[in-house]
Amino acid sequence: MKTLVLLIRANRGNVTLVIAALVLSFTAICPAEEDSYTTLPKPQPVPPPPGIMQASGPMASLSATQDYSASRVSSYQPQGGPRDNVWVPTDGTEMTLAEIQGPGAVTHIWTTHRGGGRDLILRAYWDGSDHPSVEAPLGDFFGVAMGVNAPMNSLPIQVSSEGRARNCWWYMPFNKSARVTVTATRSEENLNRSTVPLYFYIDYRVYDRPVEDLNYFHARFRETDLALRGKPITLAEMEGSGHFVGVVMGHRSRTPGWFGEGDDMITVDGRLSFWGTGTEDYFCDAWGFRVFSNPYYGAPVMEGREVGNRLSVYRFHIADPIPFRKTFKFEIEHWPWISPYPNTGRDYFSSTSFWYQSSIHKAWPRLERIISNEPWDEHKGRWHVEGAIEAESLKVLASQSTAEENAQPYVQWEMPNLSGDHMLSFNAGDQGKLSVAVPVEKQGVYTVGIYYTRAHDFGKVQLRVNGRDVGEPVDTFLKTDDLSRPIWPPKRFDFAGAPLKQGENVFEFAVESKHKESDGYRMAVDCLVLEKTGD
Repeated sequence: MKTLVLLIRANRGNVTLVIAALVLSFTAICPAEEDSYTTLPKPQPVPPPPGIMQASGPMASLSATQDYSASRVSSYQPQGGPRDNVWVPTDGTEMTLAEIQGPGAVTHIWTTHRGGGRDLILRAYWDGSDHPSVEAPLGDFFGVAMGVNAPMNSLPIQVSSEGRARNCWWYMPFNKSARVTVTATRSEENLNRSTVPLYFYIDYRVYDRPVEDLNYFHARFRETDLALRGKPITLAEMEGSGHFVGVVMGHRSRTPGWFGEGDDMITVDGRLSFWGTGTEDYFCDAWGFRVFSNPYYGAPVMEGREVGNRLSVYRFHIADPIPFRKTFKFEIEHWPWISPYPNTGRDYFSSTSFWYQSSIHKAWPRLERIISNEPWDEHKGRWHVEGAIEAESLKVLASQSTAEENAQPYVQWEMPNLSGDHMLSFNAGDQGKLSVAVPVEKQGVYTVGIYYTRAHDFGKVQLRVNGRDVGEPVDTFLKTDDLSRPIWPPKRFDFAGAPLKQGENVFEFAVESKHKESDGYRMAVDCLVLEKTGD
């Protein structure tokens, strides 16, 4: 490096002005003489620790001597020819794909076929067990639920060719034997054919001594249709000593909008150990789902948020298995965003859970039927208040309103907390009334139960029966969270001592005032219950 120092001296009177200090580096501009370069230090390792050297790391371990033999069972044709597949009959026969003698381990399974992910059921039996430790539809086992063919790229499972080439690298050890089978389901695709052409191969290891500290690989498929009110979905449940390593969850919606406000709950050995913050949160995502695929979590399928749309998500606990010594239970709430209460959806859920345990799990009910292969009913589970008269079914006799919009009464669809999924809505403006005909079988004195819905822009409603006021006005205003729950579930209000005649009775709902914080004079009736108390 060359340095130039420039000194400028100037005399002005008795003052001497010195300008100095322009320091420039000419290393990059002007080549220096060879002997003027700085010699950089030479890197050297610190002394290694004493002891026997062992290669570590996933790539370095490949150089170590492998203490097993490897082989493959496949669908190749011994006679030669291009059709290297087996023909799986669609009559429900369980077809054996591989029988392997141990000790050893299945290390890789590849398969492809023309069809969907729930056309075939995969099973695996370890060490001569008469019941399977692996039982799941082919697609769900390979990471994609709902029978949809879709690509995904996780650590233990990869699917390519637009979802048709399926691979798994779960390690599945055994000491005596392994048997892998496949059975065709009663899917719509299989109803039109007598066999399913299946291409596969199963790679395995053989050891010369039993596997010590062996934990058997398990995978179990479950379906819940429909989700029950007040009860969470069970995604996984097992007994024994082992560790949970992941789940693939499928979902199909019967409720519009976002379905997944439900929290995840994991109970280990009888103790609640995990309580999460939301469905997509457990699956390591946020603000809903979109299609993506990561090593430990992802969403291969996300069709949307409308009724009938399907979803498939996965979470693999590869870096963070959850041990259990006695029991394990994984539940998740079903909670549509539009509902203020948990476990109020009625959607379809499936799960394929993956775990290892030290003994073969006791037998569970054999998977004979896949519900999702049957015709889809978006109205399944529609519920009604027992003995109620649905307001939307009543004949409207008259209405008066000062409102500029929705001045006429109308039937409104609102899920999932309305009896019959609908209610009779009316906008009174700042003063109005609505009258309907209510049929009564026997004359008498009744307690009338009115299920009013509540919202931030609802008013105070006075009930009149056959021209007479019944009870006091009911304030149906409710301050909500201003998000996407504008209408809350109905609340029953009872009015005793109402005389009703046989035949048609006129029920009038008058909105003449409102709460000071309410934004309007609307009202809505979900249903009515008539309880006879006297003659």
